[in-house]
Formats: sequence, C-alpha cells, structure tokens
Amino acid sequence: MNLARLHTRKRLAVLGLNSGTSADGVDLALVAVTRSGRTVRTDFVAGTEKKYPPMLREQLLACATADTMEFDALLALDAEVGEFMGAAAKRFLAQLKRKNQSVDLIASHGQTVRHLPHRITVAGQQRSATLQLGSPERIATATGRVTVADFRQADTAAGGEGAPITVGAMHRLTGDRRESRLIVNIGGIANFFYLPAGAEPKHVKAADCGPGNTLSDLLTERLCSRPYDKNGALARKGTVSKRLLSLLLAHPFFTRRTDISTGRESFGDELADWIISFGEEFSLQPVDLLATAAQLTVEGVVAAVQPLLANDRRLTKLYLTGGGARNRFFASGLQTRLPGVTVAPIDHLGIPSGLVEAAAYAVMGEACLRGDSLASAATGRPAKVRPILGRIVQPPL
Repeated sequence: MNLARLHTRKRLAVLGLNSGTSADGVDLALVAVTRSGRTVRTDFVAGTEKKYPPMLREQLLACATADTMEFDALLALDAEVGEFMGAAAKRFLAQLKRKNQSVDLIASHGQTVRHLPHRITVAGQQRSATLQLGSPERIATATGRVTVADFRQADTAAGGEGAPITVGAMHRLTGDRRESRLIVNIGGIANFFYLPAGAEPKHVKAADCGPGNTLSDLLTERLCSRPYDKNGALARKGTVSKRLLSLLLAHPFFTRRTDISTGRESFGDELADWIISFGEEFSLQPVDLLATAAQLTVEGVVAAVQPLLANDRRLTKLYLTGGGARNRFFASGLQTRLPGVTVAPIDHLGIPSGLVEAAAYAVMGEACLRGDSLASAATGRPAKVRPILGRIVQPPL
C-alpha cells in the first residue's frame, strides 16, 4: 500500500521491529492502531522473534565495542542487518497472511551500536549522538511496505539524549485511567516508565536505571561459557559480595544521577573485565560475581523507582518487561527490596514481555506517518520543541 493510501485509513496494522542492547536477535510485534477523533487505540495482535546468526551477532558486538571501525565495513554491516531484518519481516508477513492478517506498515528501531548522550566533543562543542544499524531501505525493499526508522535522530537533533525514546508509545500501550502503573524494562539496559493514573503523556516519567542483561550476559559468557544466565539460575547459586557491590554502586551513573540514559559504553566490556579482575584478586566464585552483577541491576531499579512509590499511593504494582522479566533473580530481588509492591510480568496487561519494545516502535511508526509527535521531554529535550520521531522510507514501485 502506498503512502497516500495509508494516510486515508483510520486503522493501520503496524509491524514493529527491534533488537536490544544485547544484540541477540530481532523481535517482531504486530500492533493494530485505530484512530477515532482524538482517541488512539492500540491492540497487540501477534509477535515472534528471530535470532541473529552467530557470525552476524559477533560482528554487531564487535562494532558496538570497537573504538574505531573501517567505514566500508560499517556500511556493509548496516546493509546486512537491514537485509536480515527485512527477510525476518517478510517471513512473518507470510505467516500472518495464512491467518488472514495483513500488515500495512513496518516500523524498525534497528540495532543500536553506539549511544553517546553528550559525550562527543567536536571543535570544542559537545554533540549527543546515537547510531542504529539496519538499513530501512533494505527492509522496505524486502517487504514491499512503507518503512519508518531512525526514531532517535530527531530527538538528538532537538537537544535531547535520544533516550528513553518510547515514552509516548508506552503511554498509549499501557497507560490506564484508574491504575497508576510502573513498567520496568530489563533489556540490555534497565529502564522504567511511570504512568500515573489518568495522566497525560507529558506527566509520564522515564529514565534508564543502570545495567540490565548486557553485563550479566558478558560475565556469563566469559566465566561460564554460556551465552546468558537462563532464568538467573547461576546468579541464584551465588552470594552477593557486599564489597564489590558497594564499589559498583560508586559508578558515576549512580552517584551523579544526572544522566537520563546510558548504554554498553558504561556497562559493557570494560566493566566486565574489571569485575572479573576483582573476583580473581579476592577469590570470588563465578556465581558470586554473577549474583553481585545481578544485584547491581536490582539496586539500580530500586533507587530509581523508590521516590515514585513514596509519592503515589496508587502505585502498587511493578510490571516487568524485556528479557530480564524471565530472570528469577531480578524478579525475586525486586520483590524483596520493594515489599509493598506486587512484581508481575507485563504479560498480565496483554503484551508478551519480550515484545513490548517492538510493539512500542510499531505505535511510533504509526504516529510518524500521521505527523503525530510522541516525543517526550523525559529525554532532556526542551519541552517546547516537539519533533516528529522517525523517517519514512517508501518501497520500490
């Protein structure tokens, strides 16, 4: 369906694509977005995931951690990721068609390989910058669908950090008139969304909390030769090192409390190396290091959400989403540290926990097409500037 016809439809079926900081694969979520006057309704329809081939994942992780990279290699990787995402979407479209479900629009966040809020200094001036790979032109070509991508760029251009970028979409997906809701997403990085009961989008609060799965995955791979700690089983066997935890909590992200967003640059390979060295020096077992790193995730979330819980008595539930929602260490740790709150997976709200971010990008893709700004001042951008998030790519005729 061409761009002109999409604009005339009140209901659009949008397929959101997302790959998180852990770079383990692509999540795909189909969301129906229906407009009636000023009312926007979102309904999760279906979803799936597609793992990256080992070689492609290795390339992405190398790109995300490298100080420099050959320009030709970067361009080739962007094209390869776009082709992979396009092929994954095309296969899912075929499955949906057999069930008589159509897709009108694709919305792809791509794969973040570098996120640098206020860290680049060029010619004496600071610039925030972020880079996502996965050529939307390749996705549009593979699927034959109009594709929206590069959601963070307009926010950074307007003075924001480009994260948390899904605040407005999360409000549409999970906001409620009667119930205040606290959504904690534990992906590669942990972040929260606070949606007061009946609140307008401008009253939603969101920020990164600290490390999520990325740090745990790195340590599990290096110490236990496993790609990740399934269900937090290894961490649950360990004992948290109070000394190591106190040193980790002295990280500038926790002590300054001025950064809205963070990434692999702060909680990636360099920190994992330091943790392993500490463990060797003080004869800590691998499971103890995993338990301590997992507890760091818990403490980061607790520090971020405790002020919200203290100020809103209607906030009695914490909904977990992201890959970390299946980690029993995280869930039990949060329940222990927040005894007055019920910790539950976001599946209770009708969206699979692993597909929430992909669903959010589907909502953002529809908003971009309509010229509807879902930008939030939570990114640090001046509130009076409301950029349209995303850029539109049309498929070949």
